[in-house]
Amino acid sequence: METAIAGMGPAGVNAAKTLRKNGFNGNITMFSAEKTPPYSPPALGDYLITGNDRVLFWEGRDFCDAYDINCRSGVAAAGIIPEKKILITENKEDIYFDHLVIASGSSLYAPVKGAWKKGVLNYKTLAGTQRIREIASRDGHKSAVVVGGGFIGVEIALCLAKSGIKVSLLNRRGWIMPRLLDRETAEYVRNDLESQGINVLLKTEASEFAGKDQVECLLTSDNRELKADIYIAATGVKPNIDFVRDSGIDCDRGVLVNSYLKTRYPFIYACGDVAETIDRISGKRTIHGLFPTAVHHGITAGYNILGRHIPYEQEISMNSLKKLSFKLIVAGCLNGDVIKYKTEKILRKIYIKDNKISGFVLLRDISNAGGLLSLLMKRADIRACRKQLL
Repeated sequence: METAIAGMGPAGVNAAKTLRKNGFNGNITMFSAEKTPPYSPPALGDYLITGNDRVLFWEGRDFCDAYDINCRSGVAAAGIIPEKKILITENKEDIYFDHLVIASGSSLYAPVKGAWKKGVLNYKTLAGTQRIREIASRDGHKSAVVVGGGFIGVEIALCLAKSGIKVSLLNRRGWIMPRLLDRETAEYVRNDLESQGINVLLKTEASEFAGKDQVECLLTSDNRELKADIYIAATGVKPNIDFVRDSGIDCDRGVLVNSYLKTRYPFIYACGDVAETIDRISGKRTIHGLFPTAVHHGITAGYNILGRHIPYEQEISMNSLKKLSFKLIVAGCLNGDVIKYKTEKILRKIYIKDNKISGFVLLRDISNAGGLLSLLMKRADIRACRKQLL
């Protein structure tokens, strides 16, 4: 029995680990474009700040040896022929499989002219983060320009600032993290970013990473030239599924799967950042892009390859920025009636629709976050406890 796994992130690792821990004796081969043992992408920020790589390799550098896995690091998947059960690598190898797990993760993305040029660094990979550390370690003050004021861009900017780098953060909208936060909440975040030395440029759009092959500066929509040592394009992320699109496997933004994480081909699964699944609150297809989701997906796919027939647990959107000077949790869908508690430093907002919590924002005071999350996940009727929620 041959199982191929495209990707060595948390989804792929947990699929392989689940198989081995439950008696699977067949061959497992894992593929990755990066020449490194499996590592944790969410830990890249701490690695950038501290240089401690132990936080990265959460399953150990010897993961593949420990679980008897054929590790093909540095060899990316390039195509799939489902009818023949063949995975094609970038080296033009045909790899036969009985089951395939697509767990290839996602990449930073920005629709800015010149984003491909040398000097635009990919913070979402270990090699990109190592390059940033190398530049930051040089003598003299270092600067960075981050394009994108969403969750990813803000997180990157905070990590860079804590590494001693002077950061300018561009956002084309009038407030930070517009897809996640309302203006009121975003203002707390913006003030904190600026208190940490980050230059927040709102209503400022990137026009072009200028230069022939090497970036020399960033041109903005208001005719400025921003020069820096580090340039990062981070308006969002996109699933790494280019190798899937011409295969006959159904794709939209990500790979479409059923409740068992199976594609239209029952022997091919998709997990983590590439899988479009149903959101528990909105009922719509989405990609959650969260570490715990990837872990759960990998475990579920592993069990289903073993014939357990287990549906994935529907997730909710939940984000927490850890590098702010205060705690911030945003969960669910922020629509419906709002009940709010606000002071100069604290903001607690709960969104209610059809007598159920649809989402909440907890800023600085995150007490009872677990209780609110439980009510949100269970879709519980909160009429009897509405006055006590805040």
